[in-house]
Amino acid sequence: MSEEIPFTDLLPLLFTTALVVYVLVMGNTDLARSVIRLAALACGAFCLGVWGAAALSFTDWGGPVIEEFYATAMIARWLGAEIAGWLLIVLAVVPVVFAWREMWRLKAAR
Repeated sequence: MSEEIPFTDLLPLLFTTALVVYVLVMGNTDLARSVIRLAALACGAFCLGVWGAAALSFTDWGGPVIEEFYATAMIARWLGAEIAGWLLIVLAVVPVVFAWREMWRLKAAR
């Protein structure tokens, strides 16, 4: 039985894994852990951006993507799809800012 899983169904797993990895490698500032933190932040920002775009086009293709993850479905129900979409896009900026700060700190340490 070979069943293809769409990438959007894996977004909750990717997002949760990125958050856990980021928290686990926060303790040290060596190069390897900094690169891992940057990758985790990029994955988190990507997932939030995709969910934001999906919420903005909820009736076209985004409905199943939003409903796949309980947290995004709850936000969309509470705020409405359009406001939830813009909120998720704004929240996608937060990991980007943290990644920029991490790169700046890495550059300053060298």
